[in-house]
Amino acid sequence: MNENFNPSRRSFVKGALVLGTVVAAEFLKPASVIAACVPTPPETAGPFYPVSFPVDNDNDLTFVKNQSQKAQGEIIWVQGRVQDEACQPVPGALVEIWQACATGRYNHPEDTNPAALDPNFQYWGKATTNEKGEYAFKTIKPGSYPANWFWTRPPHIHFTVHSRSHSPLTTQMYFAGEPLNPKDRLFRDHPPEEQAQCLVDFRKVKNVPMGTFNLTLK
Repeated sequence: MNENFNPSRRSFVKGALVLGTVVAAEFLKPASVIAACVPTPPETAGPFYPVSFPVDNDNDLTFVKNQSQKAQGEIIWVQGRVQDEACQPVPGALVEIWQACATGRYNHPEDTNPAALDPNFQYWGKATTNEKGEYAFKTIKPGSYPANWFWTRPPHIHFTVHSRSHSPLTTQMYFAGEPLNPKDRLFRDHPPEEQAQCLVDFRKVKNVPMGTFNLTLK
């Protein structure tokens, strides 16, 4: 993986910082009431981590290079802080996300979901934390999808974090209030306090749903 951060040609980072400044005091807080700086619970990477990466490898997943249209679905912003167990920011950490598109399908050869792919969605992105440990992504809310005939996965976003000074972390972010959350096998395997760490509540800021997902490394 290339750990060098390439600013988006659409000045996304600048926009993220402007919006982030407006809402930093409100959103750069723990996503829920939990003990400070407890390591984020790990989860499986699942079967759909990309086998190849898009030409666009930035933190705006809603627009793909050489495409004239934007991704389908509800645009959201996900931001947060990467920190260590001593509550200190982790600058220079590589944060990757990957997810299904709005129809609930991954751009992966092993995904047998018959739902349509979205050619205008990036499916994977990366960001590098700044000196305060902060990161941001512009993406869409993923759809739910059938894992098998009796299990439907709720909307979620996969995260990996790599830092030279810490153990790598792979986890999943869930959307608060989704009715499929308590039925999900992976989510319910966590005790309640760990579930709270992975749930993110989205609220609109300047008409854009924004949520904060803080990540604590060991």
